Amino acid sequence: MRRLAAQAAAALTLTVAAIAVPAAAVAAAPAIAWSACTEPALAGFQCATYEVPLDHDKPRGATTTIALSRRPADNPAAKIGTIFVNPGGPGGAGRGMVRSSARIASPEVLARFDLVGFDPRGIGASDPVQCFATDAEAEALFARMKGVPLSRTEITETLRANWEYTEACKSNMGPLLPHMSTLNVVKDLDLLRQGAGDAKLNFIGYSYGTLVGATYANLFPNKVRAVIIDGNVDPDQRTNHRLANKFDRAGGFEIALTGFLAECDKAGAACAFSGDARGKFDRLRDRLRQGPADVPGLGTVTIDDLTGYIGQILYNVANFPAAAETLEVLHEGIFGDPAALRTAAVELPKAPPARGWLGDAYSYTSNDAFFAVNCADAPLPRNPALYPAFAKVFEKAHPTFGRSEAFSEVGCANWPVIKEAYDGPWNRRTAKTVLVVNPTYDPATRYDFGVRMTRQLGNARLLTLDGFGHTSNYSACVTGWYTRYLIDGDVPPKGTRCTQDRAPFPTA
Repeated sequence: MRRLAAQAAAALTLTVAAIAVPAAAVAAAPAIAWSACTEPALAGFQCATYEVPLDHDKPRGATTTIALSRRPADNPAAKIGTIFVNPGGPGGAGRGMVRSSARIASPEVLARFDLVGFDPRGIGASDPVQCFATDAEAEALFARMKGVPLSRTEITETLRANWEYTEACKSNMGPLLPHMSTLNVVKDLDLLRQGAGDAKLNFIGYSYGTLVGATYANLFPNKVRAVIIDGNVDPDQRTNHRLANKFDRAGGFEIALTGFLAECDKAGAACAFSGDARGKFDRLRDRLRQGPADVPGLGTVTIDDLTGYIGQILYNVANFPAAAETLEVLHEGIFGDPAALRTAAVELPKAPPARGWLGDAYSYTSNDAFFAVNCADAPLPRNPALYPAFAKVFEKAHPTFGRSEAFSEVGCANWPVIKEAYDGPWNRRTAKTVLVVNPTYDPATRYDFGVRMTRQLGNARLLTLDGFGHTSNYSACVTGWYTRYLIDGDVPPKGTRCTQDRAPFPTA
């Protein structure tokens, strides 16, 4: 791994530089002008648009538009302030989060805070970047990419298609392309804070949103009132050692998968895939690595289907029972007696990348923005020919997810070098303690990342959720600490652990 990393460093001729944030804004930010939302998906909420500098180094130059939504506080007379929320991604549109307010915060919090979701620059309804004029063009290119490319032909075509994808982004993304980094999102967020009339920031960031929160805490440490970061990245590794970060991400999925399979066997009859679940899964994976299989009720299943499916299932513990049914059907369909086959409870997904929730939104905006942010934030090797060797190393250590993780951002190899990025320091002491929350079996942001985030930040406290899924969920204990922290500033004692209220495989 060290030898390959050295090759990557030699191939990387230019690095991302951190841009210092001005000590004070050039002028006071104007207030956000709210009005009733006109989109059916946001009926009953308030919406607004807000202009921010396209290039924050040119605050009086061209602007770009940020789209927002708001759920006003239930008790405005006792209002404390505004909570801004970010769903992660990068590429995730945040306006729709107001519709899930009950899952984000308790009634006590919703009574005393406005909840504001926003689509970060270049995403969703905020002047979305896009690499293709039509869905058809995007679908044709994505169809040439394999998530788990194995043969020389698959690897070659996947690398070529990723290269063409990035070249299309360069041609079509427009003036936002060099200004999509997290650094810019955070500077936008500080203007939004001012526009909301808050002296200090209240923020909840999930997944990639934890990098937004950590970056804000280090750029504006004296402007932090309450920042919750849930399902954490390792900020230093993600921005300065991205190849190692990708390797550890694959390991996080493997840890979560191992936990899922162990819980399945522990549950016995409550889990349809029990009875050496680990052995059966490995047998499935190794068979599909040899080529597709035709399974009654599921159709043709590939290694891409299995890898993508189980990776997504691990995001939510509520999916575990149905996933076990599907895996059992798949195992029986390939290795069992055809006459005894059952019907799958859940079909393996065959669709292209997920479309945005806005009906008229460009379907692949989130994918385009994902690359625009990630390729700007962190240096990856700029020679695509190195990636097959990386994949072998990743796969040896992480046999289910290593190869897919190694190839997942190869589009960054020919992305333009972006100099507007923040890569530390991460240890500036904030005015208030940052609350770091992480599940022990989080697949995408492994528990180790939450521990590292806490250590790197200058003033942070870790709250551990003993459970499954990406970001904390199904835990009254975690919700209770959210409430105490947001309203009163209380942080849990060191070493506090919460339990998950939902069993992976309920018996009744």
